[in-house]
Amino acid sequence: MYYPPMTIEGLLTKRNVWILNAIGLLGVYIGFLIYLTRTSDVNFLNFAAFLAFSGGLLGVLASLAGALGSRRTTDMQNVGLLIWAGFLLSFITVFLVAVR
Repeated sequence: MYYPPMTIEGLLTKRNVWILNAIGLLGVYIGFLIYLTRTSDVNFLNFAAFLAFSGGLLGVLASLAGALGSRRTTDMQNVGLLIWAGFLLSFITVFLVAVR
């Protein structure tokens, strides 16, 4: 049986982009909650920074991939995804500066 090759554009559905953004935002949220505990443990704060940075980076990359690579999104959805990526990037930058 012949199956057509799976392309990246086929994997970039709206649901997959939404799920990756939700997972990334969850990482940022948990990292921010850990930071709000005001602990003096350096390892705990580094773990919070790692969660926030990796979650934010996952969200930014998913949004950029969805905006630039998906054929199934409209132009307004692409603009929204690019704006969302900019907000996430600016938030994790401010958060990492505040942690250090």
